[in-house]
Amino acid sequence: MKNIISIIVSIISIATFVLVVQPQYNEVKQMQVQETELEDVLDNARRLQSLRDSLLEKRKEIPNSDIRRLEKLIPESADNVKLILEFQQIAERYDLEIRAASATKEDENGNEQQAFDIETQDYGIITLDFSLSGGYSQGISFLKDIEKNLRITDIRALTITPPSGTGIDYGYELSIDTYWLKDNI
Repeated sequence: MKNIISIIVSIISIATFVLVVQPQYNEVKQMQVQETELEDVLDNARRLQSLRDSLLEKRKEIPNSDIRRLEKLIPESADNVKLILEFQQIAERYDLEIRAASATKEDENGNEQQAFDIETQDYGIITLDFSLSGGYSQGISFLKDIEKNLRITDIRALTITPPSGTGIDYGYELSIDTYWLKDNI
């Protein structure tokens, strides 16, 4: 009789261990692993927050005039209208007339697109095509202003057409690349 009771108690103990204790033990082990992972994530978040705070402090030290100049150097958006107006103002300084202007965006493969989409590069390229007419010295002055302009531009193509017949105005066909930063955060 004593043996039967000890066997029953042993079977109940083993069953309790297998059905109750072992699953809870495994669950506790999984929670410990998750705790370690969450602590790592929390440590990374604290480091990123500290880095962000230090960068914000450094940014506050930069004068607003320099920040505006940096934003003009490589703007954070592809504002075609503003860009065309900027070149229009430069042209007007030298009595040049912009007859036509168009803007296209280039994708990472060098294909031109009209639609703007998300790309893998940190910057975008906008190609502006201009048709100008005016005097030769005014055209040269316009090109010098583009060269001195704070915004980064690359002249892709330039065609100068001499005056025809009795006209005194030269024709200028320009293709200009300019850049803008993307917010990939």
